[in-house]
Amino acid sequence: MPRWPIRIKLIVGLSLVVAMMTTLLAGSIVGLRAFHRSNLTLTDQLRELGASKDLLQAVMQLDLDDRELEQLFPAIRPTPVKPAPTAIEPPGVPPNGAELVRAALATDAAPAGPVPSDSGIRRASGPMVAMLDLEARRKDRLERMLSRLRDARQALSRYYAELERNSQRGNRADGRDEFTLAFLIDDDLAGILAELAPDQPSPGPVISRTPIYMARHPEADLRNAGPWEPFALTRARLDRLIGSAVSLPDKLHSDFFLVLEASKRHYQSSRVIVWTASLAVLAMLYGLTKLVHRWVFAPIRLLHRGVRHVARGSFDYTIDLDTGDEMQALAEAFNDMIARLGASYADLERQVDERSRQLVRSERLAGVGFLAAGVAHEINNPLASIAFCAEALEMRLDPILRSHDPEGGGDARVARDYLRMIQEESFRCKRITEKLLDFSRCGEIQRQRTDLVELVDGVVEMIRHMGKYRDKTIVFQPREAVVALVDPQEIKQVVLNLVVNALDSMEAGGTLRIDARMAAGQAELTFKDDGCGMEPEVLENIFEPFYTRRKGGKGTGLGLSISHRIISQHHGEITADSPGVGLGSTFIVRLPNQAPAPRRDRGAAEPARGRHPGCVPGESPGGADVSATPATSIEG
Repeated sequence: MPRWPIRIKLIVGLSLVVAMMTTLLAGSIVGLRAFHRSNLTLTDQLRELGASKDLLQAVMQLDLDDRELEQLFPAIRPTPVKPAPTAIEPPGVPPNGAELVRAALATDAAPAGPVPSDSGIRRASGPMVAMLDLEARRKDRLERMLSRLRDARQALSRYYAELERNSQRGNRADGRDEFTLAFLIDDDLAGILAELAPDQPSPGPVISRTPIYMARHPEADLRNAGPWEPFALTRARLDRLIGSAVSLPDKLHSDFFLVLEASKRHYQSSRVIVWTASLAVLAMLYGLTKLVHRWVFAPIRLLHRGVRHVARGSFDYTIDLDTGDEMQALAEAFNDMIARLGASYADLERQVDERSRQLVRSERLAGVGFLAAGVAHEINNPLASIAFCAEALEMRLDPILRSHDPEGGGDARVARDYLRMIQEESFRCKRITEKLLDFSRCGEIQRQRTDLVELVDGVVEMIRHMGKYRDKTIVFQPREAVVALVDPQEIKQVVLNLVVNALDSMEAGGTLRIDARMAAGQAELTFKDDGCGMEPEVLENIFEPFYTRRKGGKGTGLGLSISHRIISQHHGEITADSPGVGLGSTFIVRLPNQAPAPRRDRGAAEPARGRHPGCVPGESPGGADVSATPATSIEG
């Protein structure tokens, strides 16, 4: 089986269809042409038969016996005899004979004297009048004969036109006999007309080829048979004319039957051609059906079977199709799609597990938030009192210690160090409580269109001036303007936390790369460092509150938790990824560039995404006022 693409297969199928149509059309054309040719042949033969009938009728009008033919020739005029005197004709006799005699006398000879009167002419008419009447009748018969000859010539002209047209069209097998008879009839008609009217111009033959035939066949010319008298020559021409006209229908009928036989042969041959074409078309149709079934229907059935298996959840099912065309490519693409669908299904399960962990984390954060708010509110005031009392005690004891120990050594120095340590640790505890309050705050964010490129650039410039980060490189080269609808102060805190965490995780000479771009209708910030990296366990709990892996026990573990809470309040997303320990980390922050659509439920209002359940806007769970801007922190 050839491995052709569908385009070639379609061309082959169309070629078979065109071949079938051409074969049917050719067979039909052959059959119709045979029928049309037979119809035209028979029609032309019928016209020729009709013209020969008219010619035969016209020629038969010329059939005269010897006496009638003899009357057409002028007789020798007898010598006039002086008539005996007769009695005067009684009145009432018509003067026709006298008028004829007078006209004849006036025509034959000029009068020697005065014209005789009518009575004198009637007395002298006698045999002369009879002779004139006979001449008049002869001329009348001659005129009728000449008119019939002209009609016969016209009928011959029409018949010859039909005969020549049929011969040119090939509607006869052999027309030499008909042409010979036509030439003989034409020669005889022209000869009879010239012999009966010798005083008139010779009309010549009506067929242009008659002189050529007579010149090539001198034996057909009757004048070459010997000396003829006019009467005998005309008699011979009439006899041959009648014989030719009578034999013409027999010749035509013989040709007509030959034409019928030829038409029958054409019909039989065309029938064979039509049947052969029909059988060839049926064979090609059967072959085309087999090819269509093998090239189209069978692959489609296999594809349909594969789709039904996948619809039932069999993601490991593959379609094995070896056609070498686009159907095979479609099957391979379908197999790839099934493989990707299985991978997507597995990834969806992973995402469901991740969302479940995030939900658990959110619930845990909510509980920690309530606890942190309460603890921070309860211990904030005692810590402030301790710090205030330590500072006041240091101020009161400073003069006494100076008076007892002007050098500032010994117990006075230890007392001052203890008092300062009390103050520092109290303020450190106060900062921790402030972070706890920040973590528990759930107030409404103030959204505005913010240029994130400018915001990140400001944070980077601020960090670069810190001495402990001068031996580390920050690369920030944005390629486009990135604008999002966010609270700039809170997003600035998130960026600051991520940058500081990345710098703290790197050794001297490390590089932090920051990128900002628009992707899928969201603003995307990427922070990629080449620091210590993270293990999968750390990645799983990176956004848990109080979870930290900083060196030396630094940090409270609230920076990323607060950042996660801020991004969630903005209906965004923050993700962390790391190839492994020592291979760096990547944090991606996605923020919407449009305000989220309000969600309404049939009942109580749904808490905003990322907020801790039970939070009331503008007030922390512990009752502390959160209207003030949270303090910026760089601890993680």
